[in-house]
Amino acid sequence: MRRVTIVVTVIIIAASIAVGVYFLSTQGGSQLDKSIGLPVTTSDMVSLQKVSDQPYGPTPSSAMQADVYQYDGSQFVTNGKPTIVFIGAEFCPYCAVERWAIITALNRFGNFSSLHYTTSANDEGDYASFTFVNSSYRSNYISFRPFEDEDRSGNALQTVPSNYSTVWGDFGNGFPFLDFGNTYVIKVSLLAFPDILTGQNWTAILNDISTSDATGLQIRQAANLITSVICKVTGETPAAVCTAPPIKTVTSAISGPTQGSLTFTGDVDQAPVQVPAWPLIHRRNG
Repeated sequence: MRRVTIVVTVIIIAASIAVGVYFLSTQGGSQLDKSIGLPVTTSDMVSLQKVSDQPYGPTPSSAMQADVYQYDGSQFVTNGKPTIVFIGAEFCPYCAVERWAIITALNRFGNFSSLHYTTSANDEGDYASFTFVNSSYRSNYISFRPFEDEDRSGNALQTVPSNYSTVWGDFGNGFPFLDFGNTYVIKVSLLAFPDILTGQNWTAILNDISTSDATGLQIRQAANLITSVICKVTGETPAAVCTAPPIKTVTSAISGPTQGSLTFTGDVDQAPVQVPAWPLIHRRNG
């Protein structure tokens, strides 16, 4: 009887462990998920700024540069500064990896505060990232208007204003979406393989960017392209950023208005335009 009791006890314990493991794996119980919603620590904010500093590193690949499209719209401006619009979703794995490059680039023009940790959905890789919900960004050169359209479960989260959503709709309503003053658009993730973040926490990814290993090099490439497009719409200011290698060369290679030719006329709705088909438009349901 004692042996039977021991065997039954062992079976119950094993079953409990199995159920627990299954629950954790399917209900968001990873170590990463414990940080979701928490403010980014001061040390990580400092590290994010540090990896944004010069030297900037590699030239974006030609494939990345081909992802920049000119958009002939009435320019978006906030307080006299060109407006950079991001539209993404917290569940989206492509958004998760893209935010690393976006934050790296934007830190060169200003400063973030109130960033929070998140990960892509558990069934979308559970990749370590950040959410722009309740974030704050200040810059003397640009304004930043981020919108997380859906949460980690694919539910509606933030409403995109009509002047931004109209342009977003012209390009297929995919995630992630970047609009640079309504003059240039990147409608897909510059990083086509978000699984480069697999199994890594925020500290590890920051180390990748700092040491420029394979993952870090790709993030730096994307950040440098985003930086170059921003320099295009700011008239290549600030000079300390926009004249640094490889930014100046890439900025010059981007087709469209020449330096200093942009006039920002205000946030207005933009009529639809014809755009080419584009791969990697990512939504929760297709």
